[in-house]
This record gives sequence, structure tokens and C-alpha cells, in this order.
Amino acid sequence: MESIKKTGLLLLLSVSSGVCTAQGFSFSDLFGQANKQRQYYLQQIAAYNAFESELKQGYGVFKNGITGIANINTAELNAHSSYYASLKQPGAQVKNSTQVQDIMQWQLVIISQFSSVSQVSGLTSDEQTYVSGVQNGILKTCSNDLADLQHLMAPGTLQMTDDQRLKRLAKIHKSMQDKYAFTLCFCNTARLLGIQRQQGSNETPTLKDLYGTH
Repeated sequence: MESIKKTGLLLLLSVSSGVCTAQGFSFSDLFGQANKQRQYYLQQIAAYNAFESELKQGYGVFKNGITGIANINTAELNAHSSYYASLKQPGAQVKNSTQVQDIMQWQLVIISQFSSVSQVSGLTSDEQTYVSGVQNGILKTCSNDLADLQHLMAPGTLQMTDDQRLKRLAKIHKSMQDKYAFTLCFCNTARLLGIQRQQGSNETPTLKDLYGTH
């Protein structure tokens, strides 16, 4: 009986020793894995911090870049806006052109010339009607030229450079000059015809014969 107890005690101590040995191995392995996991987490945190820092730097560059682009675009827009605004304003070279003064002066002369012809007594009623029709046609085209001139000289209407305005002005000037020259010739002829009629000449032609359908 005593022998059996001793044998059982030895067996118990042996099992206990094995269990303790097994438990010691398991805890060591577990702590090793935990330490490896901890190192992995630390590496992940360090990598995340580095990525976050780079991301912030990248965002700063991107933000500054966008701001720079916006500033450039704003400057370009302001420059373009100023340029286009200047195109709507006729320059001093256009405003002070003698051609503008010529056009206005010719308009006054044309009106004065036709007014004087209407008082010539030597013209027949048909000729006076003819003169009136020519006058209306001339003054109508003069009105168109003056409207073009006003549109050309008014600020805030046309977008043109001064060179373009000067070319347009030259065309209006030429058109008015032609009408001015024609009016002088026509009205002088009408006055001369009236004077000849008053002097009793029977061979004087009519205005229609001289100017056809004008």
C-alpha cells in the first residue's frame, strides 16, 4: 500500500512537472507573438504618421498651386478685361481727327446749298420737285453716315482698336465727301439754270437732262 502511494506521488509530480513545462512553453510563445504584433503595430503607426506628413505636405503644395493658378487666371482676366474695355473707348487720335470735323462741316454745307436752291425763282415746279427729291435722297444717305459716325465715336458700343476706327472713319469721310462734292455741283447747276431762265434763254436744258435720274 505504501508502495502504491509512493508510485502515485511520483506519477503526480511527474505529471505536474510536465504540465508546468508545457504551460511555460505556451506563455513564452504567446509573449513572443505579442511582442512581434506590438512591433508590427508600431511600424504601422510610424508608416501612417509618415504618410500623413507627406499627405499634408502634398495638400499644401496642391493648395498653393491652386491659389497660384487662381491668381494667374485673375491677373490674366483683369488684363483681358482692361484690354476689351479699352477697345470700347475711342482714343484721342480718333476723337481729334480732322475727318470728324470735315464730316460735320460738309453736312451743314449740304443743307445750306439745298436751302438756297429752293429759293431760285427761275426753276419750274417740276424742277423744284426734282430738286426736292434729290435733296431728300442726299440727306437720307448723309443721315446714315452720321449715324455710323456717332456709333463709331460713342464710348461703350463697338469693340475696335483705334486703327480699325480710323479705317471706318475714313470710309465715312469719303462717303460724305462724295455727297458734298455732288451737292455743290448740283446746286450750282440749278442756280445757274435759274439765272439763265430769268435772262430769257430758251435753250437752257432742264435739271433732269443734266443729271438724269439723280
